[in-house]
Amino acid sequence: MNKIFELTQAESQRQKNSLNLIASENYPSPKVLSLLGSIWNDKYAEGYPGQRYYAGNVLSDELEEFVQSRALELFDPTGEYRVNVQVLSGSPANAMVYLTVLNLGDTVLSLDLASGGHLSHLHSTSSYLKFFKHQSYHLSRGPDGYELDVDDFNKKILEYKPKLVVLGFSSYPRKYEFEQYCQIAHRHGCLVLADIAHIAGLVAVGEHSSPFVSGDSGADFVTTTTHKTLRGPRSALLFAKNDHISAINKTVFPGTSGGPHLNQIAAVGQCLLEALNQDKYPDKLPFKNYIASVLANTRALEDGLVGGGVELTAKSQNHLTLCKLPENVDSLELQQRLESCGVITNRNAIPNDVKSPWKPGGLRLGMPALTSRGLSIAQANGLGQVLAEAILGKIDSSALQDYSSKLATSLAWWYE
Repeated sequence: MNKIFELTQAESQRQKNSLNLIASENYPSPKVLSLLGSIWNDKYAEGYPGQRYYAGNVLSDELEEFVQSRALELFDPTGEYRVNVQVLSGSPANAMVYLTVLNLGDTVLSLDLASGGHLSHLHSTSSYLKFFKHQSYHLSRGPDGYELDVDDFNKKILEYKPKLVVLGFSSYPRKYEFEQYCQIAHRHGCLVLADIAHIAGLVAVGEHSSPFVSGDSGADFVTTTTHKTLRGPRSALLFAKNDHISAINKTVFPGTSGGPHLNQIAAVGQCLLEALNQDKYPDKLPFKNYIASVLANTRALEDGLVGGGVELTAKSQNHLTLCKLPENVDSLELQQRLESCGVITNRNAIPNDVKSPWKPGGLRLGMPALTSRGLSIAQANGLGQVLAEAILGKIDSSALQDYSSKLATSLAWWYE
């Protein structure tokens, strides 16, 4: 066995024997993984269906059109959207929108990074700031913790007159009311990009408001990754209203990209079939039931954390929770200590964070991956209690390792 296969086998065992609480990760079905390594990898299909530059693409055309049809079936009830399935990941999908609609010097408004925004939404480290300007909207304190501040959102639009408004997040535990924010942005002449990478699975089954709405109440563009709550491969979907899809397609190809990765497109199609209940994940549960379990487990995890004395930035309404760590807790050290005991998390900034980005003041936790392995509500609550003990220094590493190992062993593993 060579080094690559040794590492692959070791990574499989690491994943199997640990508790994955990273909100942006999940376990796709074995069918999804098999398609990533399938014969589709061998074919070059530069162009779009019916307009390929290479021969031998009759079946490639059929595949791409089939996956497009399933994406629209799952997400779009309006008939006003089309979808590009050739984008490779979420950040490039967002970039395709910027390059399509923005001119040099135009302004983008998006959620502040420390408030839960994403790096690809043109924050201070973005290379696109060489070309475009950026401003942020923020959160305010509500009865259930930090929430989107609609007044600040409206104020920032009036003040900065952005060409494009981004709705979406990476670490915001509350819900977006997409229709309200789309209406405000469109009223002031802004275009709207909704990034639903984290909540695509929730949107698909009606457990979160949808940006796929007719007229000015809907987003002009919608991007999503496919590997989070949608439980697919590492890839993306880029939706656009009918008036914009031609320009988007030209930006993707030939504007920025060459041949699409047909193996990814096939794997995305498989996860869409599973979300539509036209095929089954190994647990045989309807996709809606899976998402309901993700939400129930998130609430149970939070109950355990809060009961154990951990403060949250806000009560979760989705698949993730964001903990505010005690002032004396080093988030990097905590993350490394948890990992050494088989608990995989990620440190994260919190609203009004005064700590550095490298050692921020919070810990982000998510339930999609463990729910895919069959985690129960009782187990999620118990895990929250144990994590609270770990955060507050009330459990030693040996006991935490023992707990983690036993829980991981009790969960399903679909790859053997």
